[in-house]
Amino acid sequence: MPNRATTIDLSGAIAESAPILLADIATPAPVWGYDGERLGFGRAVALDQGSGRPLCLLVGRGRSKRSLRPIPWAALRYDRRLSAYLADVSAPVFLQGPGWSRAAGRALACIWRAHVYYDVPYDSPAK
Repeated sequence: MPNRATTIDLSGAIAESAPILLADIATPAPVWGYDGERLGFGRAVALDQGSGRPLCLLVGRGRSKRSLRPIPWAALRYDRRLSAYLADVSAPVFLQGPGWSRAAGRALACIWRAHVYYDVPYDSPAK
């Protein structure tokens, strides 16, 4: 989907042990499911370290970054009118999806599980 927009603060990007970067979003935008339920706020973006291509948006329901859940980038579009992300997923499906772990070596596995869970094609990051 070509309509992608976000405000990402790459100065605080955290390198993971896998070939991805985790970039916090400076101004979290709401994320809405296709059923009209708010899923939470986009808190960070997981990026392919080699190409800079976004892989997942990490969505949090509260203020804490401990309860993040990934949504594949291909399952999102950004609506400028609403200043929000629209996800091709419902709230119940999202809440049952994989949780994000910042533990070393588990971030890439979580991204892969999210793509499988949401049935979205996945191209592994360049090594």
